[in-house]
Amino acid sequence: MENQISLSADELKRELENKINIWVERSFNYIQVNALEKYCDNQLIDYIRLLSPTEVFEDWLNDCNEMEKVAEFYSANEMDGFEEFQSKYESIEDTMINSLLECFGMETFEQFKDWCIDQYADDLSDYIYEQDYYPMWNTCFEFRDSFYNQEESIEICKSVGLGVIQGLDDFNNIVFMTSAGHSFFSAYWIPLYLKLFPSEAEKYAGINYQDL
Repeated sequence: MENQISLSADELKRELENKINIWVERSFNYIQVNALEKYCDNQLIDYIRLLSPTEVFEDWLNDCNEMEKVAEFYSANEMDGFEEFQSKYESIEDTMINSLLECFGMETFEQFKDWCIDQYADDLSDYIYEQDYYPMWNTCFEFRDSFYNQEESIEICKSVGLGVIQGLDDFNNIVFMTSAGHSFFSAYWIPLYLKLFPSEAEKYAGINYQDL
Protein backbone atom coordinates (compact mmCIF):
# COMPACT_ATOMS: atom_id res chain seq x y z
CA MET A 1 0.00 0.00 0.00
CA GLU A 2 1.32 3.41 -0.95
CA ASN A 3 2.07 5.83 1.85
CA GLN A 4 -0.36 8.74 1.94
CA ILE A 5 0.76 12.11 3.25
CA SER A 6 -1.86 13.87 5.34
CA LEU A 7 -1.70 17.65 4.95
CA SER A 8 -2.68 20.07 7.69
CA ALA A 9 -5.44 22.65 7.14
CA ASP A 10 -2.83 25.40 6.70
CA GLU A 11 -0.95 23.33 4.14
CA LEU A 12 -4.16 22.59 2.27
CA LYS A 13 -5.02 26.29 2.24
CA ARG A 14 -1.60 27.20 0.82
CA GLU A 15 -1.97 24.44 -1.75
CA LEU A 16 -5.41 25.76 -2.73
CA GLU A 17 -4.08 29.32 -3.04
CA ASN A 18 -1.25 28.23 -5.35
CA LYS A 19 -3.59 26.07 -7.40
CA ILE A 20 -6.09 28.91 -7.88
CA ASN A 21 -3.38 31.35 -8.96
CA ILE A 22 -2.19 28.92 -11.62
CA TRP A 23 -5.73 28.04 -12.71
CA VAL A 24 -6.76 31.67 -13.21
CA GLU A 25 -3.60 32.47 -15.18
CA ARG A 26 -4.05 29.44 -17.44
CA SER A 27 -7.81 29.53 -17.87
CA PHE A 28 -8.61 33.16 -18.70
CA ASN A 29 -7.59 35.88 -21.11
CA TYR A 30 -7.58 39.32 -19.51
CA ILE A 31 -9.53 41.86 -21.56
CA GLN A 32 -10.04 45.54 -20.84
CA VAL A 33 -13.61 46.81 -20.69
CA ASN A 34 -12.87 49.68 -23.06
CA ALA A 35 -11.62 47.17 -25.66
CA LEU A 36 -14.88 45.23 -25.39
CA GLU A 37 -16.93 48.42 -25.61
CA LYS A 38 -15.05 49.44 -28.75
CA TYR A 39 -15.54 45.97 -30.25
CA CYS A 40 -19.33 46.13 -29.86
CA ASP A 41 -19.76 49.84 -30.68
CA ASN A 42 -20.43 50.80 -27.06
CA GLN A 43 -23.35 48.37 -26.82
CA LEU A 44 -21.71 46.01 -24.33
CA ILE A 45 -24.80 46.08 -22.12
CA ASP A 46 -26.65 44.17 -24.87
CA TYR A 47 -24.31 41.20 -24.35
CA ILE A 48 -24.44 41.07 -20.56
CA ARG A 49 -26.52 38.20 -19.24
CA LEU A 50 -29.02 39.92 -16.95
CA LEU A 51 -30.25 38.30 -13.77
CA SER A 52 -33.62 36.57 -13.83
CA PRO A 53 -36.62 37.55 -11.67
CA THR A 54 -35.98 34.47 -9.54
CA GLU A 55 -32.37 35.52 -8.94
CA VAL A 56 -33.26 39.08 -7.89
CA PHE A 57 -36.40 38.16 -5.97
CA GLU A 58 -34.89 38.38 -2.47
CA ASP A 59 -33.19 41.72 -3.14
CA TRP A 60 -36.35 43.10 -4.76
CA LEU A 61 -38.52 41.98 -1.85
CA ASN A 62 -36.02 43.48 0.59
CA ASP A 63 -36.59 46.85 -1.11
CA CYS A 64 -40.37 46.47 -0.80
CA ASN A 65 -42.74 46.40 2.15
CA GLU A 66 -42.69 42.64 2.52
CA MET A 67 -45.70 42.52 4.84
CA GLU A 68 -47.72 44.43 2.27
CA LYS A 69 -46.86 41.76 -0.29
CA VAL A 70 -47.72 38.96 2.16
CA ALA A 71 -51.08 40.61 2.91
CA GLU A 72 -51.85 40.81 -0.80
CA PHE A 73 -50.87 37.16 -1.22
CA TYR A 74 -53.20 36.13 1.60
CA SER A 75 -56.06 38.18 0.13
CA ALA A 76 -55.55 37.00 -3.47
CA ASN A 77 -55.56 33.37 -2.36
CA GLU A 78 -58.43 33.82 0.12
CA MET A 79 -56.25 32.61 3.00
CA ASP A 80 -57.00 33.19 6.68
CA GLY A 81 -54.53 33.94 9.45
CA PHE A 82 -52.60 36.95 8.17
CA GLU A 83 -52.67 38.68 11.56
CA GLU A 84 -51.15 35.63 13.24
CA PHE A 85 -48.54 35.44 10.49
CA GLN A 86 -47.58 39.10 10.95
CA SER A 87 -47.37 38.73 14.74
CA LYS A 88 -45.11 35.70 14.47
CA TYR A 89 -42.97 37.38 11.79
CA GLU A 90 -42.41 40.46 13.94
CA SER A 91 -41.34 38.30 16.88
CA ILE A 92 -38.53 36.57 14.95
CA GLU A 93 -35.08 38.14 15.09
CA ASP A 94 -33.56 36.93 11.85
CA THR A 95 -33.13 37.96 8.23
CA MET A 96 -36.21 38.79 6.22
CA ILE A 97 -36.04 35.60 4.13
CA ASN A 98 -35.35 33.30 7.08
CA SER A 99 -38.25 34.89 8.98
CA LEU A 100 -40.60 34.44 6.03
CA LEU A 101 -39.47 30.83 5.63
CA GLU A 102 -40.12 30.13 9.30
CA CYS A 103 -43.60 31.63 9.13
CA PHE A 104 -44.62 30.22 5.75
CA GLY A 105 -42.79 26.92 5.60
CA MET A 106 -40.82 26.09 2.45
CA GLU A 107 -43.74 24.98 0.27
CA THR A 108 -45.93 28.03 0.95
CA PHE A 109 -42.94 30.36 0.69
CA GLU A 110 -42.24 29.01 -2.81
CA GLN A 111 -45.90 29.60 -3.68
CA PHE A 112 -45.61 33.16 -2.36
CA LYS A 113 -42.42 33.68 -4.37
CA ASP A 114 -44.00 32.36 -7.59
CA TRP A 115 -47.08 34.52 -6.98
CA CYS A 116 -44.96 37.66 -6.53
CA ILE A 117 -42.89 36.93 -9.64
CA ASP A 118 -46.08 36.53 -11.68
CA GLN A 119 -48.00 39.39 -10.07
CA TYR A 120 -45.13 41.87 -10.14
CA ALA A 121 -43.45 40.82 -13.39
CA ASP A 122 -43.20 44.40 -14.67
CA ASP A 123 -41.84 45.71 -11.38
CA LEU A 124 -39.22 42.96 -11.29
CA SER A 125 -38.25 43.64 -14.89
CA ASP A 126 -37.79 47.33 -14.11
CA TYR A 127 -35.82 46.42 -10.99
CA ILE A 128 -33.44 44.22 -13.02
CA TYR A 129 -32.74 47.00 -15.51
CA GLU A 130 -32.26 49.56 -12.76
CA GLN A 131 -29.39 47.59 -11.27
CA ASP A 132 -25.92 48.75 -12.17
CA TYR A 133 -25.10 45.32 -13.57
CA TYR A 134 -21.93 46.22 -15.41
CA PRO A 135 -18.22 45.42 -14.97
CA MET A 136 -17.10 47.18 -11.79
CA TRP A 137 -13.42 46.95 -12.70
CA ASN A 138 -11.67 47.69 -15.99
CA THR A 139 -10.61 44.07 -16.49
CA CYS A 140 -12.84 41.22 -17.65
CA PHE A 141 -11.87 37.58 -17.99
CA GLU A 142 -12.53 35.46 -21.08
CA PHE A 143 -12.61 31.69 -20.74
CA ARG A 144 -9.92 30.27 -23.00
CA ASP A 145 -11.90 27.04 -23.43
CA SER A 146 -15.18 27.23 -25.37
CA PHE A 147 -16.44 24.36 -23.21
CA TYR A 148 -17.47 27.01 -20.68
CA ASN A 149 -19.86 28.64 -23.14
CA GLN A 150 -22.51 26.11 -22.17
CA GLU A 151 -25.50 27.08 -20.06
CA GLU A 152 -24.44 25.00 -17.06
CA SER A 153 -21.19 26.95 -16.80
CA ILE A 154 -23.03 30.26 -17.10
CA GLU A 155 -25.32 29.33 -14.23
CA ILE A 156 -22.34 28.34 -12.08
CA CYS A 157 -20.63 31.67 -12.77
CA LYS A 158 -23.80 33.55 -11.88
CA SER A 159 -24.25 31.49 -8.71
CA VAL A 160 -20.98 32.86 -7.27
CA GLY A 161 -21.89 36.44 -8.17
CA LEU A 162 -19.95 36.84 -11.41
CA GLY A 163 -21.44 38.76 -14.30
CA VAL A 164 -21.41 37.04 -17.68
CA ILE A 165 -20.90 38.53 -21.15
CA GLN A 166 -21.91 36.20 -23.96
CA GLY A 167 -22.62 36.29 -27.68
CA LEU A 168 -19.62 38.28 -28.90
CA ASP A 169 -18.61 36.53 -32.13
CA ASP A 170 -14.85 36.55 -31.59
CA PHE A 171 -14.85 35.69 -27.89
CA ASN A 172 -15.77 32.84 -25.63
CA ASN A 173 -17.90 33.71 -22.61
CA ILE A 174 -16.44 36.48 -20.49
CA VAL A 175 -16.94 37.01 -16.77
CA PHE A 176 -16.59 40.13 -14.66
CA MET A 177 -16.69 41.13 -11.00
CA THR A 178 -19.86 42.81 -9.78
CA SER A 179 -18.70 44.02 -6.37
CA ALA A 180 -15.71 45.47 -4.56
CA GLY A 181 -14.18 45.77 -1.11
CA HIS A 182 -12.98 42.18 -0.82
CA SER A 183 -10.52 39.72 -2.30
CA PHE A 184 -11.44 38.46 -5.75
CA PHE A 185 -9.93 35.10 -4.82
CA SER A 186 -12.05 34.43 -1.76
CA ALA A 187 -15.17 36.09 -3.19
CA TYR A 188 -15.11 34.77 -6.76
CA TRP A 189 -12.26 32.63 -8.04
CA ILE A 190 -12.14 30.01 -5.29
CA PRO A 191 -15.94 29.51 -5.10
CA LEU A 192 -16.05 29.28 -8.92
CA TYR A 193 -13.22 26.74 -9.05
CA LEU A 194 -14.76 24.56 -6.36
CA LYS A 195 -18.14 24.56 -8.12
CA LEU A 196 -16.64 23.76 -11.51
CA PHE A 197 -14.58 20.90 -10.04
CA PRO A 198 -16.61 19.01 -7.40
CA SER A 199 -13.75 16.61 -6.58
CA GLU A 200 -11.65 19.62 -5.58
CA ALA A 201 -14.52 20.93 -3.46
CA GLU A 202 -14.48 17.64 -1.61
CA LYS A 203 -10.72 17.78 -1.10
CA TYR A 204 -10.79 21.31 0.32
CA ALA A 205 -14.05 21.00 2.25
CA GLY A 206 -13.80 22.79 5.57
CA ILE A 207 -10.86 24.97 4.55
CA ASN A 208 -11.42 28.60 5.53
CA TYR A 209 -10.08 30.59 2.59
CA GLN A 210 -11.72 33.95 3.43
CA ASP A 211 -8.36 35.61 4.12
CA LEU A 212 -6.83 34.65 0.77
